[in-house]
Amino acid sequence: MLVLLSFTPFLVVAGASVAQESSGPTDTAALKEVVGNRFKIGVGVSEQILSDPKCSDLIREQFQILTPENCMKPQGIHPEEDRWNFAAPDRFVAFAKQNNLEVVGHCLVWAKDDRTDEWMKNGKDGNAVSRDELLARIEDHVATVVGRYQETATMWDVVNEALADGDEGYLRESVYSTTAGIDFIEMAFRTARKHDPDALLIYNDYNCHFPGKRKKLIRLLTELKERGVPVDAYGMQGHFELGDDSITQLRETFEALRGLGIQIVVSELDIDVVTRGKWWSEDGKYRDELKTYDPYKDGLPRDVERRVTDQYVALFRLFDEYQETIARVSFWNLHDGQSWLNYFPWDRTNYPLLFDRELKPKPVYDAVINVLRDSTPVRAKPIQTGTGHAPHERTDWVSRAAHEQLLRKAKQGKVDIYFQGDSITRRWGATDYPHLLEHWKKSFHGWNAANFAWGGDNTHNILWRMRNGELDGLIPKIVVLQAGTNNLPWEGAAKQATIDDVVDGVVAIIDEFSQRCPDAAIVLTGLFPRDQNTDLTPTIKEINARLHSLAMDRQIRFLNLNAQLTDAEGRFLPGYSSDGLHLERPAYEVWASALRPIFQGILGPPAATDDAPNPTGVPSETDP
Repeated sequence: MLVLLSFTPFLVVAGASVAQESSGPTDTAALKEVVGNRFKIGVGVSEQILSDPKCSDLIREQFQILTPENCMKPQGIHPEEDRWNFAAPDRFVAFAKQNNLEVVGHCLVWAKDDRTDEWMKNGKDGNAVSRDELLARIEDHVATVVGRYQETATMWDVVNEALADGDEGYLRESVYSTTAGIDFIEMAFRTARKHDPDALLIYNDYNCHFPGKRKKLIRLLTELKERGVPVDAYGMQGHFELGDDSITQLRETFEALRGLGIQIVVSELDIDVVTRGKWWSEDGKYRDELKTYDPYKDGLPRDVERRVTDQYVALFRLFDEYQETIARVSFWNLHDGQSWLNYFPWDRTNYPLLFDRELKPKPVYDAVINVLRDSTPVRAKPIQTGTGHAPHERTDWVSRAAHEQLLRKAKQGKVDIYFQGDSITRRWGATDYPHLLEHWKKSFHGWNAANFAWGGDNTHNILWRMRNGELDGLIPKIVVLQAGTNNLPWEGAAKQATIDDVVDGVVAIIDEFSQRCPDAAIVLTGLFPRDQNTDLTPTIKEINARLHSLAMDRQIRFLNLNAQLTDAEGRFLPGYSSDGLHLERPAYEVWASALRPIFQGILGPPAATDDAPNPTGVPSETDP
């Protein structure tokens, strides 16, 4: 839940007020019907209200996806190491199944000490829990919960509120961060992916649209992606206050996340009308005064209601604008009377939602419906890039610096052979892997070969780099492409849509080369084995078969080297990969041996000198 530290002055306006009951909208349109395919529309509710016929009817009528407010949280479902409370979450999931609703699993790890039971904090010996013991407990908890509910849950709030607030440090100080650092987050996400390969995995937090905390969020998500951790989305809780003027900061945050290729979930939406920011100001100086502050117990003044409505309208216009990035918008609680903001951080009468205490839609409901009706869902219309494959920029500072480095590289020397791809290709000609760079020079010196690959890139990222300067002014005679590994999941099998995405991405990149360098010979290398995720073995075979067909249709040279790199079980031969993903020198020699005859057939024997641009490595903050 959100603790917002901004302060909106209290305002009570004399005059007309809106009673807790309203006349409702002029029609009966449902949110789930009007939202179309922009994003899922959902609500977070307590398990107890599902037995109320009026509440359950409203949920069925309006929403597509449910979040359990408390019953699936660690302290609720797993109060002791060897004791589980499945009754309430089982009832919650059963209700969803019976009513054809999706479920958000919320939440697997809540990274706060006051939301963590003592058994998780202490070791079996009575001392503080060790790193290995903590990670093992997280793995067991996540595996048990995800394994039990993965058939119904389509999204998981994997880790909740791990970042420090304000100007404090990076990760929130807790048993998790002090014991295991970022590794506890990695463990939770990898375990969730292992037991639910198809779900959307979310990091959930509050106030990350504030610039200081946003910087920490981007740092965290960038680090996780660089580690190959399967984090799919950021869950923006969205507990706003009336008049907080957050639209500009939200847009900046959405842009930064889109640049990372991270989806957005608005996970716990409401607007606090009796604002709470003053509760925490000046070390709690005003708390005694606020404990009796209840300005709208007899109804909400109409001008205040208009302000709430205007703020919701602005938010939903923003959500509509970023609908291709937003996967879900969920309200937190069903109606005003059930909202946590009636009790936190003090008792008062609040009006934060679209339905009143009688479960009737308020004027703000009409306003949100109208926003959605007046715009057009475009999620089904991908950006057209030949195959419809959208280019995506990576906006972490290292990737941006690498892009600038490669732009400079494109303007230096002579490039007859242009290598493009991800870290598997990049390491071969990189200064930070000197033993591999030595092999690169030995293999290709005299042919003016230059490496323009960048680690962590999927096909969308490669396409963006090519369209933003890294091919400008170059007329290579040969292009070597190997791409698609980072489109695939780190753990578990790939969905058919992901397989299609890899092939579409390779097609889009080849189309780009064909348009920009029509005379260049293209050498396409298939995906290499993934020993660290053997569930992908059939996926890689299917992709490579489709790439081979593509190459034959387009008269492109295609290399599938996996039979030469693997043993009878399809695993890398000894010494060919140290991590089950990246290649080592013997594997690069297999690749080079396949490429050299092609190069010699097109370019002739290598020259004694080489005019290619100097090799590059991972940028540092001191680079120009």
